[in-house]
Amino acid sequence: MANQRYLILLSLLAVQVSLAKEPTLIIQPNSILKSVGEGAYVSCMAQVDDADLVTEMSWTAPDGEKITNNNENSVSTAEDGTTGKLDLVITKLRERDVGEYTCSATYAGNQKLEAKIMVESFMEIDFGDTPLHQTLLIGQEGKIKCTPMAKPAPIVDWFKNMIPLKNGDNHIIQQDGILIKEVTEADEGTYRCRARVSALGSMKQMEIQVEVNIPPVINIPPQNVTGREHEEAIFECSATGKPAPEYSWVDNNNVPLQNGDDYHMNSETGVLKIMNLRPEQSGEYRCTAANSAGEDFKTAHLQVYTKPMVEEYLNLTVQSGNNMEMRCVVSGNPPPQVIFKKESEPGNYSQGINADDRIVVRQERDEEGREVGILEIEGVSRSDDGLYTCTAVSEGGVTQRWGHITVEFSPTFEEQGTTVQWSWEKAPVNLTCLATSIPNATIQWYLRNQEINANDPNMQRLEMGPRGVLRVNPISSSYFGFYTCKATNTLGTNSLDIELKEAHPPGPIISSKVDKKTATTISWILVDPADDGGLPIQSYIVEYREAEHTWEEAFRHVWNKGSSYTIDNLIPMATYVFRFAARSKVGDGEWGGEKSEMMPGHAEPEEPLIFAAAEMEIPYSNHYELQWEVPLNNGREIDFFQIVYYQVKKKGEEWEPVGKKTTQEVPYPGTSSYKIEGLLSNSYYKIELRAHNDIGFSTPAEKIIKTAHDPKTPTGNGSGASVQYSSIAPSTTALVHGHDPEGLSEEGGPNAGIIVAIIIIVILVVAVVVDVTCFFTRSAGLIATIASKRGAKDKDKETMLEDGKNASDDDKGEIKKEENEDEKLKTSES
Repeated sequence: MANQRYLILLSLLAVQVSLAKEPTLIIQPNSILKSVGEGAYVSCMAQVDDADLVTEMSWTAPDGEKITNNNENSVSTAEDGTTGKLDLVITKLRERDVGEYTCSATYAGNQKLEAKIMVESFMEIDFGDTPLHQTLLIGQEGKIKCTPMAKPAPIVDWFKNMIPLKNGDNHIIQQDGILIKEVTEADEGTYRCRARVSALGSMKQMEIQVEVNIPPVINIPPQNVTGREHEEAIFECSATGKPAPEYSWVDNNNVPLQNGDDYHMNSETGVLKIMNLRPEQSGEYRCTAANSAGEDFKTAHLQVYTKPMVEEYLNLTVQSGNNMEMRCVVSGNPPPQVIFKKESEPGNYSQGINADDRIVVRQERDEEGREVGILEIEGVSRSDDGLYTCTAVSEGGVTQRWGHITVEFSPTFEEQGTTVQWSWEKAPVNLTCLATSIPNATIQWYLRNQEINANDPNMQRLEMGPRGVLRVNPISSSYFGFYTCKATNTLGTNSLDIELKEAHPPGPIISSKVDKKTATTISWILVDPADDGGLPIQSYIVEYREAEHTWEEAFRHVWNKGSSYTIDNLIPMATYVFRFAARSKVGDGEWGGEKSEMMPGHAEPEEPLIFAAAEMEIPYSNHYELQWEVPLNNGREIDFFQIVYYQVKKKGEEWEPVGKKTTQEVPYPGTSSYKIEGLLSNSYYKIELRAHNDIGFSTPAEKIIKTAHDPKTPTGNGSGASVQYSSIAPSTTALVHGHDPEGLSEEGGPNAGIIVAIIIIVILVVAVVVDVTCFFTRSAGLIATIASKRGAKDKDKETMLEDGKNASDDDKGEIKKEENEDEKLKTSES
């Protein structure tokens, strides 16, 4: 037990001895590594038995200066109330603050205590003010700058387009960039500047866009320009360079040009427009192209031409037969050429002697330096009278002035109209005399070579010249005869005779004879009277009456001369008496001899008129619109028109039918047209048109047509029979000549419709053959039945209809009766 206690005491003593250490100062943390600009905090604590015995505790900076507790300094001390503790505070680390700091104190009045700490700094990679976009000048020395900063100092690598760069003859890598001894366009591109700090394990890079600038070179220099006064001039200037150059201009006085009323300059395209040109703007103009790499300039000359001026050009008056000289004085820059022209003639006069050798043109310069054009005419004639232009022409423009040459001549009567005047029933008349002269003439009147009596109230001078008018009131035969008009001006006198005659109504017409006569109309041929009374015949008068009536009951009609002398609405079989007279301005003439005419009886209509152009070929390939004029009905109303048409071909001088005829009837009153359809293309057809009344048919109006070519339609050439579909009924849609507009396929082969049609036709043909056989062998069948109902008279009618000829008057009634029976037969059959 005693040994154990002893061991315990020894252990306690050992612990007490171990706790009784030497007094020291402890700094926490034991080292500082901060980036510049950051803050740091360090604690210095005394490791002593009694902290109250610690005195004179302080911090010393690396430069040996004591650090105070002034908070305004970036490095200061601080206490938190703990005995034996003093803190070091660095609010913002600077490079000069880096170094060894010492914490010191005194313990128990005589024991010096001291501890040290190293404060170190580092700086992250920073490229500073390195430009992201840099420019180099071609052909010059240049540097691509990159100045990364770091602590420790960085290692710099260069790349272009991801390829590492190394030193070469023309490229030298330096600490602050790449030096290029002679820049080329190949040096343009994207460069990468990379900075590395191994101690920090840091890396940073930046992309630098490098542009190689090229000084401007004017490749399209401005050209010399000429312009007219008050117009515009344009200079064009173009340069190469990088970046694109800007343009500026200076004028002929070396003054920089700005956009305004007189100039418009495009700094991007180099175009200079000079407006409202003036002569003083002539001179040298300079174009300058500039960019950041340099500039270039070129010059060009502007010449402003002035528009010619006609300073003198006078009207001239000259007597016929004399020589004359017309002068036109002009000015301008450059000196203009003078051109003369007579307005009434097509071309200009040429310099020198002209085709009319009386006319000579020349140009000279006067004492004032102006150009003078001279037009000389030798032996001026009246044809030289007129308006003349003087045209001044130069590069500055064209100016025209007009001058008149007046040629004086003695009076003539070239514009006088008639020299015969008429009066009747003592009516006043104006005798007119038109004198042509320069200067104007005065007029004096004479009757039978004696000057008229100014006091005679029956002769009054209304106009004295150059148009002379004498009003004559011929109250007796003494005022009729020859009047003389005497015209006088300063150059001479001339006379003209005008005859005043007395007019009277026309005499009787020479003859009248019938030209054409129908049941209700009559046309006449009239011959003018032998004596027209002095004035032209204007119209004819006819009076007519029935033979048993008097002239007081007569009808009257007036025809204008030259018209158709026809009277209508007459009574068939009646006898009329006609008489005729001529009419002029004077009045109606005498009646001629009476004519008695008996009108014919009722008859078939007159021949209709087919409206058609002169050309035979029509514009349609499968139809024709037939139009006609309704003829006179000869006393019986027209009830229908018969149309017969059929294909024909030319044989010699005649047209020969091909195949059967097709007949149609168009009721009337009604339309006067009919559309013939189903024609073959490129084929000839003959058309016959007849008018019908209850007496019979008119003579046929005939027309030959040729249809147009249609490549989609089968053509006929008039040389073979065609399949016929004919009908007597007036159908406007009947098929003719086998035309089937829908029976052909696109490739010309038969479709289902054609096959069915062929089968039907074959069946019909077989039926017809059987029926014909029955008719001839046993007098049975459909043909025999029809034949028994239609007699020989029907055959005669068919012949008449096909030939288009009218039967005699005795047969017409029979034909009409047969047609009525035929209609009844058709009705019963239907």
